[in-house]
Amino acid sequence: MALRDPFAAYNAESDFEAHMICEVLMNAGIEAHVIEDVSAGGFWQLGTLAELHKPQVWIERADIERAGPILAEHDRHVAERRLVVDENTSALPPVDVVCSECGKQSTFPAVQRGSVQNCPHCRAYVDVGDEIGFEGWDEVPPDDESTS
Repeated sequence: MALRDPFAAYNAESDFEAHMICEVLMNAGIEAHVIEDVSAGGFWQLGTLAELHKPQVWIERADIERAGPILAEHDRHVAERRLVVDENTSALPPVDVVCSECGKQSTFPAVQRGSVQNCPHCRAYVDVGDEIGFEGWDEVPPDDESTS
């Protein structure tokens, strides 16, 4: 159904987040629609341009008051997750990386560990360290013969 008096209620970071917010609002009885970021204007030779044609969630203007607490709760959860990530990575040292293309060393913040970034010298892709994981997550436990 089409919105009669549409209002852009939420600017999402990704199409996935926009669809998730839309689903939450619809489950609360609020009609919602997503405008995805499908424009070619947001792309350039090395990826997407940030902050251009963000995905949005649209609702009826009459539903703003009902949607407000739901969107505020979502924003609170996002902020909490970011805080946990910041707390877990702030104590970690920065990551030094040597670019395989130009051979120059660059330093990246610990929060980027496990990601792929562009070398600040030549713009080639570089792997920034290993992903942060739980110690021993990949170890196979020994067979316990006492339970057999």
